[in-house]
Amino acid sequence: MTERNTVLLAGSTGMLGGRIAHHLLDEPGAAVRLLVRPGGPADPAKKEALARLEERGAAVVEGDLADAASLDAATAGVDVVVSALQGGPDTIVDGQVALARAALRNGARRIVPSDFAADLFAASPGQHPFFDWRRTADEAIAELGIEHVHVLNGAFLDGFAASLVDHAACTVTFWGTGDELIEATTVDDTARYTARVALDRGVPSGKFGVVGSRISAAAVADAAERLTGQRYTRTSLGTVDELRARLADTRASGAGLETWIGDVYWLFMVTGVTAVRDPQNGRYPDITPTSLDDVVAQTLTFHE
Repeated sequence: MTERNTVLLAGSTGMLGGRIAHHLLDEPGAAVRLLVRPGGPADPAKKEALARLEERGAAVVEGDLADAASLDAATAGVDVVVSALQGGPDTIVDGQVALARAALRNGARRIVPSDFAADLFAASPGQHPFFDWRRTADEAIAELGIEHVHVLNGAFLDGFAASLVDHAACTVTFWGTGDELIEATTVDDTARYTARVALDRGVPSGKFGVVGSRISAAAVADAAERLTGQRYTRTSLGTVDELRARLADTRASGAGLETWIGDVYWLFMVTGVTAVRDPQNGRYPDITPTSLDDVVAQTLTFHE
């Protein structure tokens, strides 16, 4: 990049947002602003992380998603807005749309909303509240006329692999047969692609898919066995039809979202409904995604 780009990043104190900030700061010609709540984060660890980003050259600006004037001040002179915000519909829908409106008023050319998931646009409405909120925000942002790029990375490979494998028990547990292929990208690789996409003027509005690996539960078990020399027992929790029935029963019982949302993710993954079907990793051949073996090796380090 030869031209200077000013990027406003919302959500920089989160797991993904912090990594996006670091990779944006690595991009030549990028001037990085970090949008934080008035008063900044209360968590000492987040304060420290923010200070490290400032040391690298990021500028911290305060803003309230419910305060249009503060968002106007934060987006003044900004070229691109990247959102890594997390939360409920007040943040994901109302807050992000307000941020996009402020960006547009102040001449920003692009926003990258906080999607970072499987292809949420392929999910039927009403099945996945988190996807519904993001799609509602995305549709409202598109109607504004500002450029909008949706980074879709599948599952987060690090978290997905760690959720399957139990090194102490030498087991890998999953729904389905264990052979279903699932798109997954590490948090850091997703952040690297996001930083590049945000500044790449040649990327058109719409979906931008990236896939670090296409893996299966069986592949996770194979990797664990290669790395440890131990045999890992592969245990299916049930068939896809049994997962559907369990999900329907749980939702019909009126149980809270937190009791069944994980099952929705699993259903989408093992059926391929929300698969990232057109990955564009090749646009940035210098980025080599983290391998499954490296991710499983990290889970062994945490286990120790």
